[in-house]
Amino acid sequence: MQNTKLAISLTLVGLVIGVFVGYYIGYDKGWEGAVVDQKMTAEQNPFADVEANPLEDVETNPLKDVKTNPFE
Repeated sequence: MQNTKLAISLTLVGLVIGVFVGYYIGYDKGWEGAVVDQKMTAEQNPFADVEANPLEDVETNPLKDVKTNPFE
């Protein structure tokens, strides 16, 4: 009975330590990757010269030549 409790306790302590170490290592790698990605997007943005509205300079008015009185 005593050995079973000791084994369960050591397993739980090992799991908790493993989770914390894994989270810390994963967090560091994720942070470094985010910084590298941010630098790449600042330097190599393929959408930097794209217009927001491609029809901005188009002059169209669908109601320009509409007759309001058909009997004229």
